[in-house]
Amino acid sequence: MTLNGSIDVSLQEWPDGPCMIECDSRGRCVPLSASELRMRIRERTRQFARWGIQAGDMVPLFLGNSIDFIDSLFALMNLGAIPVMVKLEYRKLELGEIFANCCPRAVITEKTHLPVIESFLADVMVIERSSRGLRLVQSPSSARRTTEVPDDTATVNYTYRGHGYPLGVLVHHEQYLHGAETLQAGLQGDPGEKMLVTIPMSHIFTLVGCIAVPILHGITAVITQTIHPRIVFQLIRDYQIAYLTSVPHIYRLLLRLKEETANLGSLRAFVSGGTLMTAEEHQQISAGFGVEVLHGYGLTECTPVSRNMRGEARGGTIGPICDGIECRIGDPSQGGIGEILVATPYMAKGYLNRKRETQEAFEGKWFKTGDLGCFQGNHLVFAEEMKNTRKINGNMVDLEEVRKAILLDDQIARVDIHYEENALFAHCRVSRKVEPAGKARELTIYLRELVAAYKIPRVSVETS
Repeated sequence: MTLNGSIDVSLQEWPDGPCMIECDSRGRCVPLSASELRMRIRERTRQFARWGIQAGDMVPLFLGNSIDFIDSLFALMNLGAIPVMVKLEYRKLELGEIFANCCPRAVITEKTHLPVIESFLADVMVIERSSRGLRLVQSPSSARRTTEVPDDTATVNYTYRGHGYPLGVLVHHEQYLHGAETLQAGLQGDPGEKMLVTIPMSHIFTLVGCIAVPILHGITAVITQTIHPRIVFQLIRDYQIAYLTSVPHIYRLLLRLKEETANLGSLRAFVSGGTLMTAEEHQQISAGFGVEVLHGYGLTECTPVSRNMRGEARGGTIGPICDGIECRIGDPSQGGIGEILVATPYMAKGYLNRKRETQEAFEGKWFKTGDLGCFQGNHLVFAEEMKNTRKINGNMVDLEEVRKAILLDDQIARVDIHYEENALFAHCRVSRKVEPAGKARELTIYLRELVAAYKIPRVSVETS
C-alpha cells in the first residue's frame, strides 16, 4: 500500500468532526472535513495532470504549512511524480546543489518566495501559491527531464551528513507508513482528539508525525505557520489541543513565556525530537505543562528509530527501539558509547544520484547514523554527533558547508568553524589588511545570500 492510497482510505472512513483546521498568522482558522480534503486532493491531481505533471517528475515544494501543501503532496504522489522536500530558508548555495542534483521538472512555490528561487527556474514549470490559490505561471519549453529512482519512492527529502552539500534521501512509502504506526503506538492518540502542527511540513518529523499520524488515526490537525507563544496558547485553549509535536527549543520557549494562570488543561502529551533534551529539561517541561513528554530519535533516512511511549516515558533518553528496527552500538567505548547503527526494511534506499555517499552510509544491512549513543537498559541515550554536523534549535547545520560558503570570499585565507552551546562560531583569517569588525559584518551580510539564516555563525576576523 502506498502512503497516498492509505490516506485516501482513511479519509473515506473518517469519523465525525473536522479533519484539519488551518490557522493564519493572526489565529484566524478555517476547518476542513475529511470529504472536503479528499475532494481537494482529487481535484488537485486532475489540475496538475492538465498542467503536464507526469510520473517520474521531480517537484520541489517551497510552501509554508497549509492544506495546499498537503493536497499538493498527495496529488503529486497520485500522479507518480516525486515531491521534493526543501526548506523555505535555503538560499543560493543550498539551492544550487539541490536543483543540480534533482533536475526538477516543476516547482510549487509561495508567490512571495519566487524572488529567492527565480535564478534557478529557467525551463522549469512554475506553479505559484497566493491567497487566490495555485496557478500555473510558467511552462517548460524543452523536453521532459526525469531522474531514475526506485519504483516505491514516495518523496526525496534533503538532509546533511557533513559532506558540505545536501543529500536527497530516497524515502519510500513503507517508511512513512511504518513510521506513522510506530509514532501512534507511542502517542496512543484517540479519534476526535486534536494535534497542533507548528514545525515546517518539509521536515520528515512533521510529514510522519503531524500529517500521516493524524490523518491515518482520526486525529484533527490544527495547522499554524507561527510559533508565537500568544497564538500557540490561544489555539490550545480554543481548540482543546491534546498533543503538540515539536522540537525541544520550542518547548523551552513556550515554558519560559507561559503564564501561571494559563488554562492549558486539555494538553495530554508533547511529542519531541530533532535534537537533545536533557533529563532536567524533560522534567521541567513535563511539570510546567502537566503533560507527558515523549522524546524520541530518528533521521530522515529512518524515522523513527526509538521513542518514549505514554505511561513509560523516561527523561534523558530517546526511548526504547521501535518495533521492526534493529539497533546496535558500533565499537563501543568502555562506557558503552559508540556509533548508533540501524537496520530495518523501513529505512531509505540511499541518496539521489550520490552513489559514493550511499555506499559510505549504508554498509551491508546497517545504516551508519553518524551519531554516538549508548543503551541504559532497553532505552537508547543520545550522546553527540560524530559526523560533521550540529543542531541549531533543531535545524541540522553542515559545518563543512558553512566553511565552504565563507571561503567563497576571496579575501579569506582560512576559517575555523566550531559549535558551542547551541551556537556556531567562525574564526576567519584574511589575506590582506582589513578592519576586522567591518569585515566580520560584511561576511555576515554576504552569507545571508548563500545559506539559511540559522546557519550563519558569529564571525570573528584576524588579519595576517
